[in-house]
Amino acid sequence: MIRLMSSPQRRLLRLLPGLGSMALLPMPSFAAVTDLDYVEAGIKPPSAPHTFYESVDGRRYAKAGLMLYGFGAVTDDLNFGSSYSIDGAAPTQEDPAWWEAVIQPALTAGWNTGAGTFFTGLQGSYALTRGNRYGDAAGATPGHPEHARLDRAYVGWRSGSLWADSLGKDALTLSFGDQKFIFGDGFLVGDGYTDMGRHAAYYIGPSESFEDTAILSLDSHGWHADVFHLEQQQDLGGGQEETLVNGTNLDYTWGDRAKVGAAYLHTYASDIATREGMDVYNLRAKGKPLTSVPGLALGGQWVYETNSEQGIDDTGWYLQATYTFHDTPWRPQVLYRHAEFSERYDTLFYDFAGGWGNWFMGEIVGEYMLFNSNLDIDMVKASFKPRDDLEAGLIGYRFRYHDRAAAGADDRDFAREMNLYADWTITDTFFVSAIYAVAFPGGG
Repeated sequence: MIRLMSSPQRRLLRLLPGLGSMALLPMPSFAAVTDLDYVEAGIKPPSAPHTFYESVDGRRYAKAGLMLYGFGAVTDDLNFGSSYSIDGAAPTQEDPAWWEAVIQPALTAGWNTGAGTFFTGLQGSYALTRGNRYGDAAGATPGHPEHARLDRAYVGWRSGSLWADSLGKDALTLSFGDQKFIFGDGFLVGDGYTDMGRHAAYYIGPSESFEDTAILSLDSHGWHADVFHLEQQQDLGGGQEETLVNGTNLDYTWGDRAKVGAAYLHTYASDIATREGMDVYNLRAKGKPLTSVPGLALGGQWVYETNSEQGIDDTGWYLQATYTFHDTPWRPQVLYRHAEFSERYDTLFYDFAGGWGNWFMGEIVGEYMLFNSNLDIDMVKASFKPRDDLEAGLIGYRFRYHDRAAAGADDRDFAREMNLYADWTITDTFFVSAIYAVAFPGGG
């Protein structure tokens, strides 16, 4: 049950104490977020592995791909067994079950002119939701919706051998259009669209691209830099919400030991009042600091958001430590993370990237309830790999309000949650995942 980059809106408050589900997905498993070979920053083309045209000199090509996704879930005791819905939004059944399906054809092409390579890509998406008449457990996709849309359509240019002696091959990339763009493991920016309302497949979240982007990227001698313009044009069923962003991102990878980064964003226009004119600062680092303890990895990020006109002065951050027993059978790994998000922290365009718990922390609370705002989270994860193609693990969460009074609650303790998961890579193109989740309400 791998999630494909879908960011729930905080207005969709539901309580989901029990969830079991499975998905059949044609995609590789993700590395842990503290690994240095994580999801690299920059634009992400659609999957198109099959070449159907290539010129004799190899300078022109066209490729195609087709991805199929399936997901199903059953739940018990929605709203912790209560019969009412939260905040007046669409109700759901007490024990809803639903399923989703997605088909995504893709096409990419390129032409090496000798003065760089021009490239383009298209990806369509057809999705549907069936089962519970309100769609998913949050009621985000009511009425059994199905839709087709063009998710990615872009053109671009890479520098190829130009400046290869000084900057390196393909050091510069310039692209325009509807694209997926990510940096910093998707903690802040990674998903440009949320599938909800009349758009089906809320959980799979097949739509990922930002619209009308302009992105200039540099990759040279361990450095990666982006200067970008992004537009999120979100159809929530009841109307359109648009957010326009300019920003910069910078990463440096120090061999196989560490990666550090920083970013700045300015949301200069938005239909969401708190985002209008907001400045966002991001610092991050992760790596393996001790050569004498090669199994230890540390990581963390910090985000500061400010908007004086809206009274925004908020932070979100996490620190985590991971230890991998490389020389032990089944390669067990343990992780501890502490994360805090202040009362009006805005997750912006956060993403599912890097594996379970990144950054939808909790398959119940993180998917359908609190969405990383006014929240403190403790997360403990233990996993093992009995075979190269199989990983299983257990994740425990404790969720507390960052500010009890701001939440209107009598207690900070919101809930505790357990997630038991298994990921099985059957072939290079066929991936199955299953999870059982249960949440226990606290006094808050």
